[in-house]
Amino acid sequence: MVEHILYGQIAAFFNERLNLTVSSPTEDLFETGALDSLVFVDLVMYLEQKFDMRISADELEPDNFRSVAKIADFVAAHDSLKISMHQRVNQKTTAAEG
Repeated sequence: MVEHILYGQIAAFFNERLNLTVSSPTEDLFETGALDSLVFVDLVMYLEQKFDMRISADELEPDNFRSVAKIADFVAAHDSLKISMHQRVNQKTTAAEG
């Protein structure tokens, strides 16, 4: 369910910024030429702003960005990690107060 929402938001990036329609969430964006080095930089900046995330250089693996589905999985995993880290900080704070 979350992935479908992300699919729409990520596909909107290609539609609104590049006037490209991604035909399928699994369409290879590198093979179709939709994602080149300049668009890649723009996409990373968009993802960081849209989803309030920081993407490290280690995460800039082409396979993470090969399709809308892969990008959605990457964003969802990042969000899960952020939530998990936030919960751990809250647990430590609660334990320290108790």
